[in-house]
Amino acid sequence: MKIFNKIKSRIKIFLLFFLLTTNIIPQTFDGYTLFCPNMSRYTYLIDMNNQIVHTWTHTKTGGYSCYLLEDGTLMRSATSSNSQLNGGGAMGIVQKIAWNGTLLWEYTYSSNTYRTHHDIEPLPNGNVLLIAWEVKTATQAVQAGLNHSAVIWPDHIIEVQPVGSTGGNIVWEWHFWDHLIQDYSSAKDNYGVVADHPELLDINVGSGGQGDWTHINGISYNPTLDQIVISSHELDEIYVIDHSTTSLEAAGHTGGNSGKGGDILYRWGSPSNYDAPGSQVFNVVHSSVWIPDSLDGGGDIMAFNNREGQSTSIVQEIVPPRVDTYNYSWTSGNAYEPSSTFWSYTGSGFYSNHLGGCQRLPNGNTLIVESTSGFLFEVNSAGSTVWSYNRGQEVVRALRYAPNYPGLAVISDVEKENVIPTEFKLEQNYPNPFNPSTNIKYVISSNAFVTLKVYDALGNEVTTLVNEEKSAGNYDVSFDVSKLSANTQGLSSGIYFYRLQTGDLSITKKMTLVK
Repeated sequence: MKIFNKIKSRIKIFLLFFLLTTNIIPQTFDGYTLFCPNMSRYTYLIDMNNQIVHTWTHTKTGGYSCYLLEDGTLMRSATSSNSQLNGGGAMGIVQKIAWNGTLLWEYTYSSNTYRTHHDIEPLPNGNVLLIAWEVKTATQAVQAGLNHSAVIWPDHIIEVQPVGSTGGNIVWEWHFWDHLIQDYSSAKDNYGVVADHPELLDINVGSGGQGDWTHINGISYNPTLDQIVISSHELDEIYVIDHSTTSLEAAGHTGGNSGKGGDILYRWGSPSNYDAPGSQVFNVVHSSVWIPDSLDGGGDIMAFNNREGQSTSIVQEIVPPRVDTYNYSWTSGNAYEPSSTFWSYTGSGFYSNHLGGCQRLPNGNTLIVESTSGFLFEVNSAGSTVWSYNRGQEVVRALRYAPNYPGLAVISDVEKENVIPTEFKLEQNYPNPFNPSTNIKYVISSNAFVTLKVYDALGNEVTTLVNEEKSAGNYDVSFDVSKLSANTQGLSSGIYFYRLQTGDLSITKKMTLVK
């Protein structure tokens, strides 16, 4: 009899395990996704059901990047009209906009000799980092060591402190022009051995050597290190620089936390740019980002490798070789480590020959933007797609914000209630572990008869939480052990399962009771 009971118990456990594993729906990181179609006058916020919950309408086109700030305002780049510098990603304006669409601040950094472009980066202190071109004449370029006569637009970075409704103070700046080297002519400036100075940029690298020479397209700030990472389309590299410097130190080679002033602290992606051996990794790169310290891969750098002309893009994560808090190791005559990526994602049909976005999410997943097709999707660490949204028009970047993000507190109940669910979903209970009660949220996309039941580890039914016809919508139900019937109030600590079912659809998840 005891043997029979053991076999019976094992059968129950197997059946429950089968139900759990055969009905698993991969876990997404729930929240709201912010994006703006490229060169449009709209910014959108969508929920996990791919429904638009909020729209900002703008008077100026833009769309390369946008951020939802903690105070509920939107910061975005926009297009100016007073400059002859019309390279790819040309912007010239940064705006701050209230939730209701009111323009709160608009700062223009645009003329015939300089103009912001591509990405922006809001800082914790309320300032914003901007990427910008600056024009150097052919005479200046030749004197700097360029091996031919051409006007070039090297990039620089400025940090702007907002003032009033249109003003701004440039409180910090950094220029590539201050950190050059060349081995073309000893009679010109910046002459030296390129291979001995990876901290400097060879003015003669790159295919164009004129106009939009470096074409920086992504900028990300690491508040722990007080460092910046940028990505270069034309030079197929990412670069790390020190932000702890003064502007004067940033123009030189000493100072700051690193002790190296504004020199390049770390670079990766194309060793031949500094005459080092090794294979080129990037073939057009976008969206270089620091992974926040609190997340999986914290302190790593992630970037979108377009692999132009190769029909398949890759999102790659690398672990920079830090030797101390602020510096990176490099062995003379070699390329910067690592020799391989720590994590990467690619897939059949995944390709954007230019543009591209990536973001590490708090649950370890990664949000990816296949920009040219306007396809947004979320993958887990194994590379499985757990969420997707096909916008169908070019989208450069997207960012996911958690439901409890302070900037989302302004979402009205009306906006939330107007969203019609489009999926069948069961969320993880919260809190978990729990005692004595926990909340369970679920979503159904059409009117249906719904059951939500709790089972113990042996497959025995503990209680039925829902057993009725429901309309499409979002629901929240409480499971309180203290309110169970007399014969089940004595539930012991351990693993329990809850199962949602409508018709042929079912999802099972586990929760933990701790007494």
